[in-house]
Amino acid sequence: MVGNYNLNQFFRDIQNGNYTILSLDLQFNGFQVASLQNELISKSYTKKQLEELVEFNSGNKRWTRFNIMITSFLNYCENVDPWSIWSSCDLIFEFYSNLTNCLLNDTYPIDPLVPIFRKQTEIVIPLAIKLDNNYMILGTRKYQFLSHTSSIISKLFNSIKTYRNDNSGGNGSNDSERYDATLPEKQKILLYLVNKLNNLYFRIDSPQLCSNIFNNFKPKSMLEHFKDYNIRERIEYRYLLGRYYLLNARMSNAYAQLQKAYVMAMSINNSLQGNDDDNGNRLVWKRNINRILRYLIPAGIVIGKCPNFNDIKDYPQIDIYKKLCHNITTGNMSGLHGWLKLHEKLLRRQYVHLILLEKLPILTYRFLIKNVISKFVISEGSNKLLYELVHRAIWVSLNLSDDNGSIDNSMGKKITIYDGIHTGTLADTENILVTLINLGFLRGNCFPLLKLCVFQKNVPITDVMPSVDKRIALQFPLHSDDSWLDS
Repeated sequence: MVGNYNLNQFFRDIQNGNYTILSLDLQFNGFQVASLQNELISKSYTKKQLEELVEFNSGNKRWTRFNIMITSFLNYCENVDPWSIWSSCDLIFEFYSNLTNCLLNDTYPIDPLVPIFRKQTEIVIPLAIKLDNNYMILGTRKYQFLSHTSSIISKLFNSIKTYRNDNSGGNGSNDSERYDATLPEKQKILLYLVNKLNNLYFRIDSPQLCSNIFNNFKPKSMLEHFKDYNIRERIEYRYLLGRYYLLNARMSNAYAQLQKAYVMAMSINNSLQGNDDDNGNRLVWKRNINRILRYLIPAGIVIGKCPNFNDIKDYPQIDIYKKLCHNITTGNMSGLHGWLKLHEKLLRRQYVHLILLEKLPILTYRFLIKNVISKFVISEGSNKLLYELVHRAIWVSLNLSDDNGSIDNSMGKKITIYDGIHTGTLADTENILVTLINLGFLRGNCFPLLKLCVFQKNVPITDVMPSVDKRIALQFPLHSDDSWLDS
């Protein structure tokens, strides 16, 4: 079977626009590649001779980048080692880069090559991951191949231009029709490229690079409505945008995008229930939902939205975060610090450790003081909260051991990121109360000389300490540019 395909057939396919042979997937075209390899080796073309052969037979003499791409593919065929990714990686990335370069200039007939690029991307990225996972053995830099892959894909993303149709009228149905009929192939993979790049940037620990991609997605899109993109790609986009917001401590925006991604993913997952033929798809979507919950749950907790754990009981994050929510709502600072310390490695891998360490203490103090006011102030018909009462509550919450409620470091006790700030002193007490007031979490006034906080009398606790999520929504409105995602 190896001898059934030759250079004449290859060039005939290329001239006829049949580009499926241009694949790095040896499971798909291994016999053809092996046949071409035998012929190329037997004829021993020099580099110059191969270039001239391609130029004469490609049918695109004036399209220099196309001829370079075809030459690099034949070079790959001649020299690829099917048993060694490492020895073949230069050939693979040279072809992939040259294929991408063909798509940069819209004046050439590039549309038939776009699906080829997409298929090769699905091959190249896992290959780059595999190589980078062995960077110490190979003697390469960490993320060397993924970084190179992202630079190749970003060139294509940057080359995409908008050619708006003035007759589209902004009508959703028109957009859907244009997506299938007149939309250029590069536009059809725009959201695909956005998601691939952002996933790569997160993987190579450079999520700040996502900013340029997010900012330029809408200006590059020829579609008036986000809903006209593939739903799976829309879910992925919202998930990545939510992660980006979370990393930058924009909690309201992070929660909004992750929540919408979760709802959309659940709707697909629910539609697959009861269909035994879709068992594989159900497993895929369960993994996708798990990815979303990994960030949605902590984002929600930070803005005061602890999840209903009964609704998501089948996902592995639940048991971990149940304990966290309990520590927060009971005002248990010692428990909070213990939880953060216990799960530090996991949280750091997910890039949420510092966010939780920064945001959760004041939320925990808020619940602590709410409990104090409910049990010891309002229940007694009073509206005066003594500093000393709060101080003692904080002392208990921090599980301090000395008599005055502060940590004793006289014996060289090691200070950690968990106990270095929250020391439980009387000065900390006033600072916590003032911070809660400034954030709008506590409606009252502090009187330092009298060492008490006064709030309105004869009102329910919800008027004294408003809902956290509503206060955050008022203080931090959603990013207006994201409204397009709901269109």
